[in-house]
Amino acid sequence: MKTSSLLAIGTASLIFTVGAGAQNAPTTKPAASSATAAPTKPKPFAPADTRIYITIAEAMQFQLKASEKLRGKMNDGDPELVVFAAKIGRDVTELYTPGVTLAQERGVPGAVDKKTKTGTIPTDITAADKAALARVDSMNKDDKKWLVAYFDLFAKESKKGAAEADKGAKAAQDADLKAWAEKVAALLKTQTEEIEAKHKALKSKK
Repeated sequence: MKTSSLLAIGTASLIFTVGAGAQNAPTTKPAASSATAAPTKPKPFAPADTRIYITIAEAMQFQLKASEKLRGKMNDGDPELVVFAAKIGRDVTELYTPGVTLAQERGVPGAVDKKTKTGTIPTDITAADKAALARVDSMNKDDKKWLVAYFDLFAKESKKGAAEADKGAKAAQDADLKAWAEKVAALLKTQTEEIEAKHKALKSKK
């Protein structure tokens, strides 16, 4: 009889202890939602990647300026060349714009850094390119000769730009820069082939 009573008391005590422990157990806070976490700021370009970007962007600026000049020159002439030039400019712009955004996100300065001599996001062609275009204008007053000479320069610079973009794509450390450079290289290679074909056709008409 005493054994039964002790067993009942022990069981009740165990139930009470377990219940009290459950009530006093610390609650676990839910993990913070990843959706509310602050976005990670992109890592700035390494100096080498900055140079790669600028070199490619300068090549693209030449494509834009050359196509713009050709379009203006042919505005009252060959409509086919106007359409050709407009397409080159449009296709380059579609890649140049996201390239600028990428460069801004990766810390490429808007002006040349006097200490490091790095920068800037190109907004115009280089002095050397301006001089090359000016030479074509000064040496070829006849429209037909100008057109052949212009396409000769256009083809050479486009090919050079494609090679620079391809080289940059292989050397880039930043994954997004590499992907962008690959797209630019592919576009400039295609444009070079088209420009060379136009150049060949123009020369055959002489």
